[in-house]
Amino acid sequence: MAELLLPPRLEAIARQVPAGARLTDVGTDHAYLPAALLRAGKIAGAIAADVNEGPLQRGRETARAYGLEAVLELRLTDGLQGIGPEETDAVVIAGMGGELIAQILARAPWTRGVLLLLQPMTAQAALRRWLLDQGYVIQRETLVREGEKFYQILTVRGGEETRPYTPGELWAGRQARGMESPHRLAFLEQLITRRQRALEGMGRGMVPEAVKAQEKALTASLEALREEWNTWQQ
Repeated sequence: MAELLLPPRLEAIARQVPAGARLTDVGTDHAYLPAALLRAGKIAGAIAADVNEGPLQRGRETARAYGLEAVLELRLTDGLQGIGPEETDAVVIAGMGGELIAQILARAPWTRGVLLLLQPMTAQAALRRWLLDQGYVIQRETLVREGEKFYQILTVRGGEETRPYTPGELWAGRQARGMESPHRLAFLEQLITRRQRALEGMGRGMVPEAVKAQEKALTASLEALREEWNTWQQ
């Protein structure tokens, strides 16, 4: 039987799933994440959920290949609609856009009572803003690099954030002294370069001054995060 190896972004999520948890993996595709955790004996059971039958069929094939049919349940459901809070301790939603993740959570307010591990592919700032507005706290940010692409993983629970996020933090995540990721500086440099290019493009077009000012404020905020990070590394 072939070893079940996870890509770095899923491995980073797997490391944060509590031992003995009942896991729900939304948008599971091949169900590799719950299968790997079950094979390692880290979790008690898992629901692999998807809105389409195709990914669930691939998940069933994974379960059969690794002898996990008794502990890995494949469930056809739209987001978390067919799953109850009494069934899970931790929810993973990875590989979707941030706005779709927010929509899934909005229809399941009980998720404020469980651990959420979220990996948005797009609209990360919009997702952070929604979470903070809706009674969630981002406890930790994990940054992973696969090739040239960066993945942001948000560790979230219900609660109230006491310190407002800056525009840069909404885009890049909140950093803290001693953060583990070696990719933070390269990630910030990438974001800053993109924002500077956007500003240059605005300078050549008929863009309202208010929009330009907002973009300048975001760029300055990201540059402040870069400066803070560099200071901490000295």
